[in-house]
Amino acid sequence: MKLRELTLAAGLLAAAVVVAVPARAVEPPQRLVSLAPSVTELLFDLGVGDRLVGVTDWCRHPPAALAVAKVGGHLDPNLEAVVALRPDLVVLEAANTEVAEGLRRLELPFLAVEHRYVAGILASVTLAGEACGVAERGAALRDSLEARVAAVHDARADGPHPLALVVVGRDATGGVLRDVYAAGGGTFLGELLELAGGRNVIGGGALSYPLLSQEGLVRLAPEVVVDLAPECADDPQRLAGLRTAWNLLRDVPAVRDGRVLILLDDAALIPGPRFVETLDLLAEALDPTWTRTGP
Repeated sequence: MKLRELTLAAGLLAAAVVVAVPARAVEPPQRLVSLAPSVTELLFDLGVGDRLVGVTDWCRHPPAALAVAKVGGHLDPNLEAVVALRPDLVVLEAANTEVAEGLRRLELPFLAVEHRYVAGILASVTLAGEACGVAERGAALRDSLEARVAAVHDARADGPHPLALVVVGRDATGGVLRDVYAAGGGTFLGELLELAGGRNVIGGGALSYPLLSQEGLVRLAPEVVVDLAPECADDPQRLAGLRTAWNLLRDVPAVRDGRVLILLDDAALIPGPRFVETLDLLAEALDPTWTRTGP
């Protein structure tokens, strides 16, 4: 998606998602509940993290989120626990339609934001900022994110554009790579890869995250591999096994040329405002001369 199209899509998403807030929502809300890690990060970035009275079990960033009361899982929160917290506003991802319907039945005010696409994340900054009474801060945050996206996109437009693969899961038991799941062209990570100047070896087919064998990896011949493996962050032995498993695939150009990057931070798997950090990391993997746009 080109940058101009991205900006237009963000505006359309903003218009579409704002209707998810029931009219009785308090303005500005002082008791917030977040039902997704990406939403929690967004609310903290907007400066309203101190208003959070409930988050999911998976909300671990920033560290202050760990001290907030937990209301269950991301996909299956305990709605009774949410009600007990007497929220003025519940914020969740638009993809979680069943939970949104449950909130609607309970007549709880909520805002559903679209975090499956970059345009949706940008739109959510505006929507959440306005819903929480911090529109100016939301505008500033969105301007900052858009500027960083533009900086990467524009600088990487002239290449190089290597064939790349983003891995989101795999089995490396015993130091042998099996069952590799990769991000397709129509996914959030696929979109970031394109913005960073890469050419995804996985097209925009019917499967968003296809399963690949070793033979499939050799056939696709990626020149760069980015493997998202936060589960190895605190397990040196598991990380060593994963590195060994990749190093055995010498027929894959990325392995042969030493261009397999294993990312241990979970930020890349959380489609919130930190997506710009992932964008920088992808740009760096694709072009070692790349200079990051942010801290």
